[in-house]
Amino acid sequence: MNDIVAGIVLYNPDIERLQENLSHIVRQVSKVICVDNGSKNVDAVNNVLKNYENVEIIYFSQNKGIACALNEIVRYAEKNGFSWVLTLDQDSVCDDSIVQHYRNYIERNDTKRIGCITCFIKDRNFDDESKKYQEQDILYCITSGSLMNTSAMREVGYFDEKMFIDKVDVDICINLRNHGYRIVQIGYVGLLHEIGHAKQINLGFRKWELYNHSSFRRYYMCRNASYLLLKYRSSYVLSFFLKEIFQTILVFLFEKEKMLKLKVSVVGFIKGFLIR
Repeated sequence: MNDIVAGIVLYNPDIERLQENLSHIVRQVSKVICVDNGSKNVDAVNNVLKNYENVEIIYFSQNKGIACALNEIVRYAEKNGFSWVLTLDQDSVCDDSIVQHYRNYIERNDTKRIGCITCFIKDRNFDDESKKYQEQDILYCITSGSLMNTSAMREVGYFDEKMFIDKVDVDICINLRNHGYRIVQIGYVGLLHEIGHAKQINLGFRKWELYNHSSFRRYYMCRNASYLLLKYRSSYVLSFFLKEIFQTILVFLFEKEKMLKLKVSVVGFIKGFLIR
């Protein structure tokens, strides 16, 4: 079936993890589109991709951000008649039957007003066996492992390229829901994912995750938290903004390079309010 295309955004990927990623998805779809965001190890990437007949790569000469690269994938899908796009991070490894699970859901349900279908995701950093995996409508999901409705993406105006990286997934989920689309999570663990070099800390009242992101990422996390607050002005987005402030405090208390990360976080919060 040619209804689903998979897309992977690349930026200096770990070659071994990329190989693992591709080996699990290439057999499930007719085409995999990779968009390289100006990787320095592009020659090594090419040596991997040439081993797969159904993998095509689009090259950016510089890093244009994940939103721009994702839009390139979605527009490729539109142009070539694919109804759905499975978006994957370069370091995510999907289950061998993720596409079949998604197809089964599509065949059993009316998906005209579904903007995104996602699955449950297991983070490599944590082992949580207490979760219940039941089908449900949700407010937000990460882009990796998500099946995006291409017609819905066109209607809402695609991913917001002003954001560059971080919280791009939050924005598209809000945008889809504001246009009357549902985000559905099926009751199935379909993706093995890793967010930063995470660890849990016990704050007494609850456990909290620290992801040890770089100062570059911390800047965009805070910048885009402010930007989204101005863009949507809702209590839902306010919760993301306040969470980012709290996360910044924890980063300062518990992570390395704390002064640098605090500085870029404060600058990010300010710059986000200045985006037009």
